[in-house]
Amino acid sequence: MACSGDLVQTKQIYGEEIIKAIENFRDKSDRLPKSLTEVGFAESEEGPIYYRQLSETRYKLWYGAELGESVTYDSERKSWQ
Repeated sequence: MACSGDLVQTKQIYGEEIIKAIENFRDKSDRLPKSLTEVGFAESEEGPIYYRQLSETRYKLWYGAELGESVTYDSERKSWQ
């Protein structure tokens, strides 16, 4: 079984793949996707990555890191926090 750090790193790598897909979609469609399924990723309440469009040009992704803790990507800042 993967330790917590390995799981977080796996989610981070998966998140980076999603960011690339979202940005490619934006470049081609001149808009953000309405959901992750629109860029080819499964979306569920269980995650592992969650997506929300904040405005016409801004979105965030997030995932659970540890119990009660999450890591968030802000497309405006282009960084994880």
